[in-house]
Amino acid sequence: MNICIAQTHMTTDLDANHQAVSSLIRQAAEAGADVVLFPEMSVTEFFPRHPHRYEFFDLAEPMPGPTTDRFAALAKKHHIAVVYNHYERSDEHLFFDACAVIDADGRFVGRQRMMHIAEEPGYNEKFYYTPGWDRYHVFELGGWKFGIAICYDRHFPEVFRSFVLQGAEFVLIPTAVAGSDIYAGTYELEMRAAAVTHGVYIAMANRAGREDPMTFMGQSMIINPQGEVVAALDEKPDQILTHELSKTVVTKTRTLFPFLRDRRPETYELLTEHRRADG
Repeated sequence: MNICIAQTHMTTDLDANHQAVSSLIRQAAEAGADVVLFPEMSVTEFFPRHPHRYEFFDLAEPMPGPTTDRFAALAKKHHIAVVYNHYERSDEHLFFDACAVIDADGRFVGRQRMMHIAEEPGYNEKFYYTPGWDRYHVFELGGWKFGIAICYDRHFPEVFRSFVLQGAEFVLIPTAVAGSDIYAGTYELEMRAAAVTHGVYIAMANRAGREDPMTFMGQSMIINPQGEVVAALDEKPDQILTHELSKTVVTKTRTLFPFLRDRRPETYELLTEHRRADG
């Protein structure tokens, strides 16, 4: 599996955004990638930086929908699988931060909704997003199984474990991390630890560039199951990187660090208890 990360800067000009995405998909295909991952809110500005503005609900679409169709046409044209993130409006008129998986034939494979919703300076997400509730999906492309942890979801080890217990060998993370984000200092450290703990490759695609008042820091990266950063970008937008994943590395790492073998799920009841905040 040759995986590609696209690091982008989006604006309020949707047509220009789609043109940029189209160019990056072409570049990814020419680089020999089997799948390309785009950052959070792949073809729109990162509107949750603005608190409580109703006009942004107009950006939401069904999934699959018009944007899915555009990505599907590009995937089929260039024969490359695409994972992108968009603002989804459901049939029940609920709004989700969601990723679509499209295979190299342009077929919509499925979607993953963000399950944990942040509410912090610059990330006014509880106003815009409904928490997903369906499940942590594992998808399959080219004989590889993977999950998608959307931005804030990456902080929860239960998300990674849910994917791995369903056979995931890598995890894709579309995100929007600014240099001012309180998590910027642990951005790399946290994901390197997650890769080792769960024995997976992690591919993280971040936004880049200025969207007032935030500057997204880029630094998208791919981490192998031994916690090594094997490919990374700097802070500049409109770049791609590719890396060849190896099932042998996954198997050897899980043998070397047998955390899955030595799990004690019968002792973990506390993890699934619904407890009141006051105890």
